[in-house]
This record gives sequence, structure tokens and C-alpha cells, in this order.
Amino acid sequence: MIIGKMFEFEAAHQLPDEECYGQCSELHGHTYKLLVEVQGGINDKGWVMNFKDLKAIVKEQIIDKLDHSFLNKYFKISTAEIMVIEMANLLHSALPKEVGLYSLTLWETSTSYAKYIIS
Repeated sequence: MIIGKMFEFEAAHQLPDEECYGQCSELHGHTYKLLVEVQGGINDKGWVMNFKDLKAIVKEQIIDKLDHSFLNKYFKISTAEIMVIEMANLLHSALPKEVGLYSLTLWETSTSYAKYIIS
């Protein structure tokens, strides 16, 4: 079974001053959306895990650090692809042992995203 929870945070970043990044090499911000999907069996309580617990883990590991931040403090190159992989690494060890991380999808804009499928 797979369950998911959506999160939103505001942050600014600046990609390196290289021709391939174009206008993104200027300081700018986004309203990021993050979909965290976890997988596991349905336990005796009738769920994979409590959504409240999933929210607390993601908030502690990612949202509280990145919301209203300058992402270049946390990522060498703050592309959606690099960010979503590093977010997955943070969450992997924080989840209960019976729950596995399935995928993370990070929207940088309403039409552009990176999806990292772990399983």
C-alpha cells in the first residue's frame, strides 16, 4: 500500500552563473510543493502509518529547515533534481522501520517537477 502527503514551502535560490542556467543564475524564489509517498503493509490500526506522524517527520527533517530559506546554504547546486535526492536521504532514516520511502516529487513551479522513485 502507498500513502502520500503534500507539503508546501517558500524558498529562494540561485543557480551557478553558467550559460546553461540562464535567468535562474539570478537570485529568485519559488513556492515549492513536495509530495512524499511511503509504502508498507496495513497494520492492525488499519493504516500504513498515521498521517500525523508522517507530517511531523517531514516537517522536522525538511520543511522547518527549508521554509523561507536560501537553499544554496543547504545544497551545492539547488536544482529540483539534487534537492529531491537529498531530501529522500534525510527521510529514509527518519521513517519507522516498517515503512519504506516510495517516492518524492518536488514541484519548483506549477508545471515543473522532479520525481525520485526509490522503490
